[in-house]
Amino acid sequence: GLFSCGSLGFWLIKLSCFPILISFTSLIAKELVSEHSTKVQVGYQYLRTDVVWTPKRVRYYPSLCVSAGVAAGLLGIGGGMLKGPIMLEMGLPPPVVSATAAYMLLFTTFSTSIQFSIMGEMMYDYAILLFFIGLASAIFGQFVLGYFVARYRKQYLITMTIAAVIGCSAFFMGISGIVRTMEKYRAGESLWFKGLCASKVPTRLQEIAGTQFEPAVP
Repeated sequence: GLFSCGSLGFWLIKLSCFPILISFTSLIAKELVSEHSTKVQVGYQYLRTDVVWTPKRVRYYPSLCVSAGVAAGLLGIGGGMLKGPIMLEMGLPPPVVSATAAYMLLFTTFSTSIQFSIMGEMMYDYAILLFFIGLASAIFGQFVLGYFVARYRKQYLITMTIAAVIGCSAFFMGISGIVRTMEKYRAGESLWFKGLCASKVPTRLQEIAGTQFEPAVP
């Protein structure tokens, strides 16, 4: 790379995204508040599903999204899954929440896959298999759930589905974490944080998985 891991240039590049993100967030928040003020002045009647961007809300919801992003990064899951409940709390319709969360998951998954591929840690056999499983499941779920929502006119079915997916993910992620921790403890491995600058980049997956790691290709 251009800079060695842990050097000043390395950290400057890593931290350079924060001023950019804060600037864009502040600019968009300012525009949303200005638009809300204009609507109030002209007597605009908000719909029940409209989001009213008051100064308090443009500070509150971005803070929640930052927390969701940090949690998603630490847990290794898509941020859209955690932001689904936030959007429901904002009062957005369940179909909008579902579509927006799916787009977020697509974007984060695609970018993460590119990073793994560049670092040489992509297990292509697993990736291809999981891609087709996810695609088939999404198509099946879309048609089945869409059928029941259209037939019974119950939007809460989408909300319940989102809650069920998040709940199951949290449960199985907890089980997986406990099993891996116990395996590492029995194998005498350190349970503390590993160094950021690992000397063996290609074996990073093995370091994360510990004794449960099984290479995809012999």
